[in-house]
Amino acid sequence: MNPKKSIFLFAVIFLLTPLFAQTTTSKKQASAHPPAAAAPPAANRPMLLPSQAQVDAAMKRTIGYDPKVSWEILDIRQSPIPGLADVLVSLNKQSPLHIYYSTDSQMAIVGQLLPFGSNPYAPEREKLASANGPTRGAKKPVIEIVEFSDLECPHCKAAQPVLEKLVEDFPQVRFTFQQFPLPASMHPWAMKAALYADCAARSNPEAFWKYVDSIFENQGNIAQANAEDKLKELATSSGLDAAKLTACSAAQDTQARVDKSLELGKTLDVNETPTVFINGRRVLSVPSIPYDQLKGLVQFEIDHAGN
Repeated sequence: MNPKKSIFLFAVIFLLTPLFAQTTTSKKQASAHPPAAAAPPAANRPMLLPSQAQVDAAMKRTIGYDPKVSWEILDIRQSPIPGLADVLVSLNKQSPLHIYYSTDSQMAIVGQLLPFGSNPYAPEREKLASANGPTRGAKKPVIEIVEFSDLECPHCKAAQPVLEKLVEDFPQVRFTFQQFPLPASMHPWAMKAALYADCAARSNPEAFWKYVDSIFENQGNIAQANAEDKLKELATSSGLDAAKLTACSAAQDTQARVDKSLELGKTLDVNETPTVFINGRRVLSVPSIPYDQLKGLVQFEIDHAGN
């Protein structure tokens, strides 16, 4: 963790290498021609995004001095703030980080954009209304808690009992589990586990929770080479039909369901697991939050339900 944090701090202030060629005209040349039409305000101009090769060149120039640091450029897009591009990068196969930069000033910062206002989480709640994963808790909840989870993720394993306890302590809350397997370059068997778990949820909703717990408990014994055998073995011990689950996991509609859950997460800018939304509020690092503080947050959101 320490090397990663030091890289982040360095990245916060780094200056991206020029990604766009700029041309200038001397005052003497300009006076010889009619004045050009005024350019539209920066906020109204379409943003010219850099290519992956250009961003890669900038990364090499900035942190390429350390052979122990690797990176994967996951996405390049316009950020919600006009004039800032958003580059999503994973360092050393760790949780991705956002690099926001201005194409005009060529200055970059690293961080997470935060909703801010009197009703800041309404857009997230609207998107989360389409969450269709397995649920626990109230049938008519006051607020929703939605988790985007990866079954190969150790932090997700640590978060699971905490979230289950919250559901017990707050019977007016409903908890939804959404599949969000990280890329195979980071978690090689996460997608296969997500497919099996999706089938388990549809075939036996009660056994699903036991199955998820057993996968988390056996993370250390599962590898890419033995994942299918282990997932079938754990299915049987959880009271599920392993043969049916195997066939279901290979079906196109199962892959489509997991892909849909991934897409939902991406619309919410989920890029690490576990990512939890409490009444639409994004909460990261759930296992590291003192439980009393987490309870206070849930109660606060119950008191502000719908706002």
